[in-house]
Amino acid sequence: MRFMEQAKEAKHNKSKMSTAEEKICNIFKNFEKNYWGKKSHQIETYLIRDIIVLRSQGNLSPAEEQLARTEEGKVLIKQLKVKELSSIKNILKFHLENKLNLQVLSLVIDNNPELDETIIVCRLNKEL
Repeated sequence: MRFMEQAKEAKHNKSKMSTAEEKICNIFKNFEKNYWGKKSHQIETYLIRDIIVLRSQGNLSPAEEQLARTEEGKVLIKQLKVKELSSIKNILKFHLENKLNLQVLSLVIDNNPELDETIIVCRLNKEL
């Protein structure tokens, strides 16, 4: 229950992005540009104790958007994006650890082509 209250509070305070949240957004923006070859239209970061939740929207190409209009296309794009991001997951982990000076204990990436968003959940060894 406390986790949900903190998540709601983080959402309401989003207009006042903390320095740590800005730093994480910038790390991910640079990562996207250098390793993924494109940028998201919108990135939101939520910090809840030792957990980072990053939500990236608008990262499908026009061709992928069209493909995502069918069920088969959604499945194919989801498989592609998850595979693509999983292959560079260790690089993202490395960048986060070096820039935040904290150990990343786990990093989970999921993609929803229907909503054109990617969710990354990262657990750190201590609070940021």
